[in-house]
Amino acid sequence: DSTIWSLYLRETEKEDKELANSLQVGIDELLIFAGLFGGILTAFLIESRKDLQVDPLQEILNTLQNQFAATTSPSFEVSKSSLVINYLWFGSLGLTLFSALCAVLAREWLAKYIPVSPGSRSSDACQRLLRVKRAQQWRLESVVTGIPLLIQLALFLFSAGLVLFTWNNSVALGVLMLFLTGCGIALYILGTLCPLFSPACPFQTTMSR
Repeated sequence: DSTIWSLYLRETEKEDKELANSLQVGIDELLIFAGLFGGILTAFLIESRKDLQVDPLQEILNTLQNQFAATTSPSFEVSKSSLVINYLWFGSLGLTLFSALCAVLAREWLAKYIPVSPGSRSSDACQRLLRVKRAQQWRLESVVTGIPLLIQLALFLFSAGLVLFTWNNSVALGVLMLFLTGCGIALYILGTLCPLFSPACPFQTTMSR
């Protein structure tokens, strides 16, 4: 009996490791991308935050001018476009950090999914079957493969904010960014819808799986 269970556990271990490794690769790539994207996004946020507060140097200059001219300058007001841009970019940064947290948790879930030793007894086979059933019941694979949706949404928010940011500085540059963003969205929608009409289509996204 132990030989049968040992053979069964060795064969099923290959399937479990194949599933875990395929999910692990996507998680590792997401963590790398989230780190790089978070760094780029932070640089843009440092620049955009300046539009939300008064420039101390400019405030001193305005005060001196008011004293000499005996007038009062209008109070500082944040433009609506600056608010929208910062909402989009801070929301993007929050989603990026949340996706990184989910990716770290997913690595722990996958580490627990594969035991250190497959075992060789009937009790080990029962534990393996129970582990697989629980993973299916709680949709472990769907949850892990759904994590990239967070970083994709964060990228979309960043792109929308970038279009507004460039539009305020140069309409031509804003139109270019809008065109590139539209092409990216169209490509994503195409990759999502194509597998619905042709299941053999190799071009898929997280939502089409």
